[in-house]
Amino acid sequence: MSGVSNFTDLLIWQKARQWSKVIFQHTKHSLFSSDRRLVVQVNDSSESVMSNIAEGFGRGTQGEFLVFLGYAIASLRGRGQGILAACSV
Repeated sequence: MSGVSNFTDLLIWQKARQWSKVIFQHTKHSLFSSDRRLVVQVNDSSESVMSNIAEGFGRGTQGEFLVFLGYAIASLRGRGQGILAACSV
């Protein structure tokens, strides 16, 4: 990846980290915080987004990075599903 030496320099990873912090705060204090299983699933998918970005970056090729960005997107969709489920209860 040109101009970037560490995954923490990637704006996409930084945004994922910020969003993960927000998600963790909301799951502590929101209406669905009593559903421990759902909280764990939402928080895990939040961490998964950052992990997939980091792992893809570490693979060293643009093709593999794109594959792992796809995994990150899938984790985002999983998180969205968890949040929708919580809101419909």
